[in-house]
Amino acid sequence: MRLRNFLKIIFGLLILFAVAVGLTSINHPIILKWVTGSARHFGKPIPATVYTNGQVNGHIKVFYTDEPNNYLLSLTEYDSLGTLKFININLNEKWIGRPDGMSQNDYDFIAGHLFLSGTGEHFSPIQDMKGFNYDTQLSFADRQIKFNMPPNELNFDSVRIKLY
Repeated sequence: MRLRNFLKIIFGLLILFAVAVGLTSINHPIILKWVTGSARHFGKPIPATVYTNGQVNGHIKVFYTDEPNNYLLSLTEYDSLGTLKFININLNEKWIGRPDGMSQNDYDFIAGHLFLSGTGEHFSPIQDMKGFNYDTQLSFADRQIKFNMPPNELNFDSVRIKLY
């Protein structure tokens, strides 16, 4: 009889987990990709101070990716057109890029944690993109990254990131 009760409890927990994932995926579709393994959890932002046009900007979040010297910036508060919600800073190859996929199925924040799909992890350099064709003048030294953004895209045109 104990085994039967144990199996009922396990089955009930599995049903409860499936319902919770299903309800969460209504507002956050990327959660289904994460459960099935086609999305990754990047976690919370790393400690960094971001300056835009010389002023401290607390709304831009910096995430460290799995690749060395590669950072992801969240510009969701500034991007009204949906073209630069996230940008990737690749210090090894010295370029800044935007993701190939920009939908809620590719990027989402859940309780302050960033989740990216497999499509969302692919970036194209801004310098090579039609419509931007812009040299970002990326530079980095010690724990500081500097670059310029394409004019007229956001409310700022220069960014400096101080990493801790």
